Amino acid sequence: LSRLIMGTRPSLGIAIAATLGAIVLGAAIGLIAGYAKGIVDETAMRVSEVVLLLPALYVVLAIRAALPLVMEPVQVFAGVSLVLALVGWPIVARGVRAIIAVESTRDYVEAARAAGASPARIIRRHLLPAIAGFLTLQAALLLPAFVIAEATLSLAGFGFAEPTPSWGTMLQDAANVRALAEYPWLLTPAAAVALVSTAMQAVAAGQVP
Repeated sequence: LSRLIMGTRPSLGIAIAATLGAIVLGAAIGLIAGYAKGIVDETAMRVSEVVLLLPALYVVLAIRAALPLVMEPVQVFAGVSLVLALVGWPIVARGVRAIIAVESTRDYVEAARAAGASPARIIRRHLLPAIAGFLTLQAALLLPAFVIAEATLSLAGFGFAEPTPSWGTMLQDAANVRALAEYPWLLTPAAAVALVSTAMQAVAAGQVP
């Protein structure tokens, strides 16, 4: 129980950091692409399509495998968070870009532009509120996916290593069928992952009108 509770910090910490990174990066790229249009929009969307076409889990595993196998817990935290954020940003960027492309043609935006408002002011005062709900929904969807991704990486030996507790490293003990038969509570990290994923999916469902 103590290790399960302590394992919550790195597992959820990576998921939260990666979610924030994907949201910030995706929102920034989507805002610029949707507002600027033209070659900037085309370039950003083509890059996002390339990332989306790649199998996300294999990309994460490949990038993590390219990093040093033995890393300090802080390095693992930063590296895995960055890798997951780089994989997750295209979904956010494409959604934000679609919203901004529509909202930037609305009358209230045209009125602000005609009144001499700068692009930065238009984005801050008028366009950012339009994507707030979408970003909340995407955060609720990305967080459980990143929790599962961290557990998968640690289970495969590419995340945290013993003695650092995380839900993924704890599941390594459950891979031994004989030990699992005698100590079924070794599966409690899997139950924690499922609980968090279900809770966040419920939050996401509540965000859908």
